[in-house]
Amino acid sequence: MKETQKRIVYIDFIKVFLTCMVVAHHAGQAYGNTGGVWLVSDNPKLDYLRPFFFLNAAYMMGFYFFISGYFTYFSLNNKPVKKYLKDRFLRLGIPLIFFVFFVFGPLQYFLNQPKTSFLSFLADLYFNQPPLAVGHLWFVASLLAYAIIYLLLVKFVRFNLPFSKKFKPWYPLLYLFFLIPVNVWIRQFYPIDYWVTWFIPIELAHLPQYFSLFLLGALFNKTKWLESINPITAFTYLFLGLMMFIFEGIIYQNFPNLWGESLIESVLCVGLCLGIYTLFKMLFHRMNKFMKLLSDNSYGIYLFHLLIVIALQQLLINMDLNINLKFAIVTIFGIFFSGLLTFGLRKIHLFKRIL
Repeated sequence: MKETQKRIVYIDFIKVFLTCMVVAHHAGQAYGNTGGVWLVSDNPKLDYLRPFFFLNAAYMMGFYFFISGYFTYFSLNNKPVKKYLKDRFLRLGIPLIFFVFFVFGPLQYFLNQPKTSFLSFLADLYFNQPPLAVGHLWFVASLLAYAIIYLLLVKFVRFNLPFSKKFKPWYPLLYLFFLIPVNVWIRQFYPIDYWVTWFIPIELAHLPQYFSLFLLGALFNKTKWLESINPITAFTYLFLGLMMFIFEGIIYQNFPNLWGESLIESVLCVGLCLGIYTLFKMLFHRMNKFMKLLSDNSYGIYLFHLLIVIALQQLLINMDLNINLKFAIVTIFGIFFSGLLTFGLRKIHLFKRIL
């Protein structure tokens, strides 16, 4: 997730922000109406977590893929193919294998206590209930697949599109005209939270956003567009996205459900990505020791936080504490303990190469 020729301070801050938001998103699962499956459920439910979850889902992982694609461009351009692949499998493949075979697989085997062998159970879980087999490492699996596909595209496909040296205000509109109808078409067959295993687990409803943003990240590095984004343009799209979100009821009244859903989500994604990028670029120019520590350990925080968050939620479930306080405690200490674990493991040379 991080391979740079030079530290870009504001992108480091964005990466830390996104990592903390992922932890907060999972911390809130026990305290809000998630609509999905979660191991811990506490009451009363916090109403404000529903819009919080929707906002996160609209842009958060897509922004992660964009940043990953941005640095993948540099990585492939500055390494031999064999080293590029070795680094990708080391950093992404090993954690994926470890969590599937030694964390999520055994956990589900213990919870379900099937009569079949572990390997048979794991194979069935992986192909028929993929989110349970890989958990939050679906992102790592997708990133590994995207890195390989990107390599194949670069090596075997020649693109000679006349890219401008400056980011044009209408580029996001062009992207939205592509993304919105593709989302609608796919979601007719594969709605949100419907997963399939095509070698790796995929939630097809978000595949167009995730893969396109990964490729756009590489393109933005190639064209140096990040340096030419006009703040007025960025904040205009941010305003449009937030207006879509605030007045979602009007959107759904005037558009079919899938079109309304994709319209709100896509414009919000573009607006938040551009707005957050521009805001962080304007505000954060110097790296301090604390943020550098969080940035250096952000990948490990992502990898390890889920089990720590669930353990903290379970620990607090019978405590007579305000539910808002529980949410805050799980978020803060989820970041702290997963960061502390990562910091300790990175003291070992082998783990530092992975984390």
